Amino acid sequence: MPFRIRLDKVAPQKIRVGLAGLQERFEKAMTAAANMAASMIQEKARADIAGSGNFGGDWVTGLQVKVEGEGLKNMRISMTHEKAEARIFEQGGEIEGHPLLWIPISGTDAEGTNVRNYGDGLFSAVSRAGTPLLFSISDKTPKYYGIESVTIPKKWHLSEIQKSVMANFRQLFDTAWKNTK
Repeated sequence: MPFRIRLDKVAPQKIRVGLAGLQERFEKAMTAAANMAASMIQEKARADIAGSGNFGGDWVTGLQVKVEGEGLKNMRISMTHEKAEARIFEQGGEIEGHPLLWIPISGTDAEGTNVRNYGDGLFSAVSRAGTPLLFSISDKTPKYYGIESVTIPKKWHLSEIQKSVMANFRQLFDTAWKNTK
């Protein structure tokens, strides 16, 4: 048994006005829910970065979560990080040197400084144990040791946080819908 409603026969103006208002309300609620989700993802992801080891400052604030695009078809939530090397902490993996990675020795003035940015001149030598070292020219003390590669474990859980927040998107939308009129 077919069932059909023709809008041109049943109070067409009232229905059109009512539906037009629903579309606008739906778009407002969807935008509000997306902004809430982006804010929650950013807050939780930054907390994850800050709590995962020696990450602070630029590592935390370098993570950005934004709602992009206009209209429902083009709207998306994107997560980016200003530091290109941040991806290794989300996924884990191996970093290889070319030919060596130079790691600053803890407790020296080189700690926290990339070998290229070390202010004093450096010279290389190999320790008795066979480890390549870079020494400061001025004080003749070792500042960096060389290794062929290092395995970085997964430290951040950004994709899991994103999935967790988005799994509750319906609740965010319902809240936004109730507050949108």
